[in-house]
Amino acid sequence: MAIINDRFTGSIFDELGASSPEEVSLDKVKPDRRELDKIVMGDILGLTDEEQLEVYQAVVDLVKSRIEKSKSVGKSHKVKKGIDIDAILELIINKIGDKSLKKWYEEKILSRNDLEIKELPEIGNNLTIEKGLYDWKIKGDKGSLQCTSEVEAEYLKIWLEIGSKSIGIPKDEVYLSKVTAELKTLKKEIDDIINSYLGSILDNKLKSQILYRVWQSIS
Repeated sequence: MAIINDRFTGSIFDELGASSPEEVSLDKVKPDRRELDKIVMGDILGLTDEEQLEVYQAVVDLVKSRIEKSKSVGKSHKVKKGIDIDAILELIINKIGDKSLKKWYEEKILSRNDLEIKELPEIGNNLTIEKGLYDWKIKGDKGSLQCTSEVEAEYLKIWLEIGSKSIGIPKDEVYLSKVTAELKTLKKEIDDIINSYLGSILDNKLKSQILYRVWQSIS
């Protein structure tokens, strides 16, 4: 589903090419990981390159700290500004449970033998669906994507919002309509769960860090 889905995913240190916050730089991040992260953190969350770098540094710092602290019995969790990030992340992931988008996609889409693979361009944020003379379009603040039907547009809009680069589309319109309705419901349930835990966090960078790790885990 994601651009790194078909390859082995290493540790956060391997993926980011750094073992400490000081070593982190955007050009050291593995290219396919960086492309996905630019969509999630840049296009979806609206973070600048500098803010994205700070998220990477915070993640490396967090993981490194957790590893070091796990070697010392009785040490407390890593806490940022009074918030236990790992505890919140674990709560969110556990609450989402079987609602994982990856699991849904594997069961409902990859199991089909009538799939058409659609490449999804980067068209930015504020996505809307508009009807043209002969087709439908998903429009963003950086471009648009043509679709053959309204239901296809609705289906692809969700994956664009998540940050997918390519996605399988069932050719059966009746089935596509059915799974699109399911996907809308599932996405809303996941968004509600995430917002219920992050709504009280005022630090946008901290919130973005947690969001980044949540979406990595479930999609």
